[in-house]
Amino acid sequence: MKRCLALLLCAALGHAAADRATSEFSGFSPDGRYAALAQYGIQDGSGSAYTELWVVDSAKNTLLERFYRQTEENPGVGRAAMLNLNQVFGQAAPTLKRLGISDSRPGTVIWKRTPPDLRAKPSGPDVFPASVPGRPNMPPTQSYPVEFGGKLWLFRLAQLPFGPSKDCPPSGEFPGFSRGLMLTVTSSPKPGTEVTTTLQEDSRVPASRRCTFHYELAEVRVQGDFMALTVAVYSTSGFEAETDIRYMLVTARRPDR
Repeated sequence: MKRCLALLLCAALGHAAADRATSEFSGFSPDGRYAALAQYGIQDGSGSAYTELWVVDSAKNTLLERFYRQTEENPGVGRAAMLNLNQVFGQAAPTLKRLGISDSRPGTVIWKRTPPDLRAKPSGPDVFPASVPGRPNMPPTQSYPVEFGGKLWLFRLAQLPFGPSKDCPPSGEFPGFSRGLMLTVTSSPKPGTEVTTTLQEDSRVPASRRCTFHYELAEVRVQGDFMALTVAVYSTSGFEAETDIRYMLVTARRPDR
């Protein structure tokens, strides 16, 4: 918790124009069955500090509880940010204790990188015909090879097009757009075999990711029989369709278990 506070203060004091959240993995339960992820930052325009904490069932990749706080009146960026964090973790404390989740159990980080800063790109006739204007080019499936325990795990992340939406900030004269996520891992549990497991495949874009245009894998952790993947979520917001970066947690059993 002290580490979270220090990181949050640095992020708040060094806040720039872009609304890029800081993510902090908040720990596993002893067997890895449950995990938690926090993110926090300062919103563009209003300057309001926000903190969000998810508690997830690692085996089912389902959200158990979400804790959120936003400070509307900003009594100083650093102070507001730390007040939010303290209150959110205070609210979550009984749940974290009941499930045995602790930041003293961060698991083992087996792959990590800082997601790049990206902006939504205009549509291109080589990807979408003129009948669907306003959509961005669809990027190819991203591959992330991760070596662990002498074996290779190949994570693949694909963007799923869900089309333009009048609820999203416009791109020029056209409505904004949304994308979903499909994330898989391929491994070789036995010599000469190859198994691909789907970790997440969106059938729709939830309200929290309504105007998302891109995803990037940021981190992979393991604990016991389970793993937790932090994914960066790029969305458009505001009249000028600026890019916001938030994070989400995707969990599953390890492919070698």
